[in-house]
Amino acid sequence: MKHQPILNYASRLREAGNAFILAELAKVGLHDIAPSHGDILGRLLACEALNMSDLAQHAHRTKSTVTALVTKLEKNGYVERIPDPEDSRGVKVRLTDKGRQLRPAFENISEGLQSLILSKLTEEEAQELERLLKKFVEG
Repeated sequence: MKHQPILNYASRLREAGNAFILAELAKVGLHDIAPSHGDILGRLLACEALNMSDLAQHAHRTKSTVTALVTKLEKNGYVERIPDPEDSRGVKVRLTDKGRQLRPAFENISEGLQSLILSKLTEEEAQELERLLKKFVEG
């Protein structure tokens, strides 16, 4: 298979990113957060509160997966579920004070990931790689 290494490289890129994230989280004593929590926590840092469907759509995960991730984050005190004021049967998820305190760590990790990318690629190469990956993933 001529182009099989592309998926291997993409997998290795994800592994490198996850390893970096875990190392940075460990440096600040956050051992109860995994890279899989990043999309949820990042989105909640940007928004007041979201329902599970919105979180799932943003994270590109199923609602059941997001529910499991939110349950773990809730157990660890980073998020809480609150009634949805627009839907009496609905629930929204928002950050607790402990969750909002993650902002500096998340900003540092994001900057570190950016530096990691730009240590290997020029800005133009990074933009081109992003364009190509987006084309592959989104069609």
